[in-house]
Amino acid sequence: MTPLLTLEYLGHTAIVTMNHPPANLMTVDSLQALSAQLTALQADASIRALVLTGAGDTFFSAGLSLTLLATGDPVQAEALLDALIDVCQGLRAFHGVTVAAVNGFALGAGLECALSCHFIVAERGAMLGMPQARVGLISGAGGIKRLTDKVGQAWARRLVLAGESVDAERACQIGLVEEVVDAGFAKIVAISLAEKVARQGPQAVALAQGLIDAAPQQSRDEHLQQARLAYLQAVGGEELRLGVKAFLDKRSPPWDDDEV
Repeated sequence: MTPLLTLEYLGHTAIVTMNHPPANLMTVDSLQALSAQLTALQADASIRALVLTGAGDTFFSAGLSLTLLATGDPVQAEALLDALIDVCQGLRAFHGVTVAAVNGFALGAGLECALSCHFIVAERGAMLGMPQARVGLISGAGGIKRLTDKVGQAWARRLVLAGESVDAERACQIGLVEEVVDAGFAKIVAISLAEKVARQGPQAVALAQGLIDAAPQQSRDEHLQQARLAYLQAVGGEELRLGVKAFLDKRSPPWDDDEV
């Protein structure tokens, strides 16, 4: 049987590929497999970055398998949604950085998963959208908020209410994706970006990640208080001592030399 996902490692980066051809549709089984893999990687301190992509060169993921929803069985529908929520939360809560390498269509729940990553790199020719309303469905895993946070209400309405999809170039213009690359290069560029983060101090990345995630909901005073505590935590840690010593000795820090 073909595995529902494949896993590769490159240095401190894990590359997870959704492998449910031809469209990498999401089922309860494939989502639970992905969630379990994310949980395992979250527990592995040696993995500091994660790249998520889809098998093939046409689909990142076309979203949930609608045949599973066609019966209208609420129990099955809830199980599918809960599995999707687990994946999205796992991507968002990952201790390092997550990068979606969108190598084709990212639609519906596929786009929700990409939006749960910290960065999205999309290939020219990729199409991104949330067309669920076309079949009487809506995004239920938090994707509408993440979409609205990135592109604003007007574009969120166009993608969700009008069912429009945008190509990679337009997605970059409206802030939906961070970078557009030539066909076949999304995974390569995503890995490169992930490796840049993996070369930073792991504790510093985690602390900064928390500040960035919390910033939109905080006042300046609230953010300053949290930033001050994070700074003092960093100052009191072994990572800073090792990093500064390496800098003064004009060599790479230990986490960039695979020593930790």
